[in-house]
Amino acid sequence: MRAGGRLPAGGVESLSIERIGQVRGFAGSISRLIIQYEDESDAPSTMVVKLSSVDPDIRRYASEDGMYRRETMYYRELAGESGIPVPDCYFADLDPGSGDFVLLLEDLTGLQEGDEIAGCSLQQAELVVRTLARLHARWWNDRRVAGLSWLTGPADHSKQFNRLENLYLDAWNRATDTLAAIYPPTTFAIAERFGPGLAAVLHTSTVGDQTLNHGDCHLGNMFFRDDQVVFTDWQNIMVTGPGLDLAYFIQGSLPVETRRTHEQDLLALYNSTLAKNGVTNYPPEKLFEDYRRDLLRTLIPSVLSVANLDMNAPESRELVETIGGRMIAIADWNCGDLIPG
Repeated sequence: MRAGGRLPAGGVESLSIERIGQVRGFAGSISRLIIQYEDESDAPSTMVVKLSSVDPDIRRYASEDGMYRRETMYYRELAGESGIPVPDCYFADLDPGSGDFVLLLEDLTGLQEGDEIAGCSLQQAELVVRTLARLHARWWNDRRVAGLSWLTGPADHSKQFNRLENLYLDAWNRATDTLAAIYPPTTFAIAERFGPGLAAVLHTSTVGDQTLNHGDCHLGNMFFRDDQVVFTDWQNIMVTGPGLDLAYFIQGSLPVETRRTHEQDLLALYNSTLAKNGVTNYPPEKLFEDYRRDLLRTLIPSVLSVANLDMNAPESRELVETIGGRMIAIADWNCGDLIPG
């Protein structure tokens, strides 16, 4: 903190730690630090610390997947240029050998935290869509982010996509009965067919316009203040087609009938905001194509989460049942037609 100019010459008199985010901090350990300084200071009296998971299996998976590295490097290299509100980062570091990482972040207590189960208002949805459009426009077909090895990985994605396909198939086999209970029947039928075609669908996402996506765009990772939405949890950041964040957010955050009524307007708002921010060569029909494919892709985190969550925990069960019901959008858009074979 001192090396970064965040801490004055005096020291810390006392420090207490309050665990937060037990439900949502799946891949890490999140706590609030309450700090008393020796002298009067402008340094923050509270901050959030994010660390590697204490569960060895989760820690190993997150490290191998690159989650900790992506979030650390995002705050070190890209956050200040994203063009959208993100938490102020006081410190970010990573030990690639051990998988240890640490983030010291702005404490957003006092802002309105998004609620995945309750969903959001149409006005909040419009705010999020405009913010995503600004993020995507900032990095639209950007050579710099496309060349970041910690973000994009190898040029040949085949190994990564095949690994995801195998993980999906394994998770599906372990959680079939639960998924049948939470997905609408038409969505379940599409999800069942999706596994063997998953890698092929992901390959189509590497063709066409590419941009920086948050990658985990649900309300639990958003905090609202006035006319701003602050995005947190950048562990799944990726360069891919622009429809992914939109599909994940719109489908998962609005009650079904609200989505059906206002979905086209939200997509038009996204497109017009892109144009205001310099992206003028992305016609609505291409957006619909990308959005439809990326609705199908939202099955991946959904199936993997259901297979790995403790479904006996009431809060987990309520969350997956609520979001699972909203995934009727996959059937509404006939996304099963996109699965090869």
